[in-house]
Amino acid sequence: MPDICANNSEREAYFKSYVNTYIEKDVRKLISASNETQFRNFISIVALRTSQELHYEEIANSVGIDVKTCKRWLSILETSGIIYLLQPYMANMSNRIIKASKLYFMDTGLCSYLCKWPDSQMLENCAMSGAFFETYVVSELIKNFFSFNKNPRDYLFYYRDIDQKEIDILYVDEEGIYPIEIKKGINPKNPAKNFTVLNKYKRKIKTGLVIDCCEKIRAINEISYSFPVQFLGI
Repeated sequence: MPDICANNSEREAYFKSYVNTYIEKDVRKLISASNETQFRNFISIVALRTSQELHYEEIANSVGIDVKTCKRWLSILETSGIIYLLQPYMANMSNRIIKASKLYFMDTGLCSYLCKWPDSQMLENCAMSGAFFETYVVSELIKNFFSFNKNPRDYLFYYRDIDQKEIDILYVDEEGIYPIEIKKGINPKNPAKNFTVLNKYKRKIKTGLVIDCCEKIRAINEISYSFPVQFLGI
């Protein structure tokens, strides 16, 4: 939201107007008028789950709607670019992989408004700060693909198996798999520990990155590097 970043608009008024306009112009024709209040509650509940695995039943129960309606409303948010659903990487190992998508808001400012975090200081110190950091990184990667006219769905995935081994992002192309971890903070302990789980795939495992709050690119080991979050988009 450029006006917010440039301090040209008052945050609460801007996002309130944005949500109202979005619902009035883009959504009302897709949902019945009687569901408008429920849909507003739905968006906030979805925002509270950014960077989490998507479980339709949990969201539906929280809002008081059926799963079919939940899926339809999520599709509306996805189609309009409000959220992005990151798919799991399942190449020939589907019996070991968690198959749920991960849900990310595409704008952390809108997400924090819907979560009712009043300012950046409270957001920095809240329990969701790590989720917002991850959301920011993933959304920036997705936007980067779109800016080069590439579909991120062809390249970006996440990994999690039934043994609770997880890698936040896998960038997959014809050359191999590039693992990416997202860690809020500086010098996280053993951040690339799960990269070795990818050795079971018959693909070349390429250089891994740990995106964190460090000040410069530095080697973690012979195959992975720390990468400053502020370099995204440069």
